[in-house]
Amino acid sequence: MKVQEPELGGAAESLVGRDKGRLYLIVGMRGETLLLADGKYRAAENPKPKNRKHVRLLPRFYPEIAGRIGQGKDENSEIRAALKALAQERGNTAQSNPGGIDLCQKTM
Repeated sequence: MKVQEPELGGAAESLVGRDKGRLYLIVGMRGETLLLADGKYRAAENPKPKNRKHVRLLPRFYPEIAGRIGQGKDENSEIRAALKALAQERGNTAQSNPGGIDLCQKTM
């Protein structure tokens, strides 16, 4: 199933930038800009603005989390848990390696 339009509480994957491959939850929208949070590096109170063209929308929705964020409640731990479960479901290693840091660095 392919998601066409972003929705609050929807999951998204970054396609470009230094956060490429990182999973986020959509916590807001401003035109073509999505406001994304991962609950760790980008809290719901300080979401990352990202162009709509630079993310892949995933067919997972967490409207209950988005609703509580809209009420001003701190839901960062629930965002982290939801995205961790999604990453494990997808077999995504980017979430377990935040920032895309190469863990097997060459020694000179």
